[in-house]
Amino acid sequence: MSRTLSQILTDANAYLDLEAAEPTGTELTTRKNYANQAVNEAADIAQFPEFKKTYEVRATSATLTLPSGFREFMTAPRLLNSSLTWEDYPEIRPEERYGKTSTDKYCYVLGNPNEGYTAVFNNISSTATLSLTYQRYPSGFATLTDVCELSDPQYVVAKIESLVLQSRRDERFPLKDAEAERRLRNMVGRKSKPPTGGDNIIKRVGISNYVLE
Repeated sequence: MSRTLSQILTDANAYLDLEAAEPTGTELTTRKNYANQAVNEAADIAQFPEFKKTYEVRATSATLTLPSGFREFMTAPRLLNSSLTWEDYPEIRPEERYGKTSTDKYCYVLGNPNEGYTAVFNNISSTATLSLTYQRYPSGFATLTDVCELSDPQYVVAKIESLVLQSRRDERFPLKDAEAERRLRNMVGRKSKPPTGGDNIIKRVGISNYVLE
């Protein structure tokens, strides 16, 4: 069920301060920041479908400016060749290109979140059609009416509660922190279930790195 930031803060306030109302003043600013922190931390742990985007473009050169909000590729970019079949251009680290040949098909990403990103493609046809599937950064909560982008807004509620309790040195902090972690893990688990059409999960290294499509 979708929840706005206002509803999330009200839920958290009902537990923390025994009042089902939005916090005010400094508390409002702090808890809004906590809400954004919760969503960003979740996005750091897993590649959620909520942040998945597909970008198709007619490339006119080997260097392509990536969309605003680009974070990372979820799959290898694909090029539609003259035979109307798709070819993968696996992503490599920029320094790895020195070990490649001019005929190898690959790409690498340059840039940063502040300046934006560009992708460089090797051995690409002119005016080629590219299809890119990528993760974007969360939009975050800019206003109280913004809707939570995660499928379980109660995770954000629990995370806000745990951070506030931690700042207060409240003995309930470990319980709320564990609840937030449990909700996050459950959210990752639900998103990792394959659709009826087949398995499309790729597990990466470590418990906190999952690719979810």
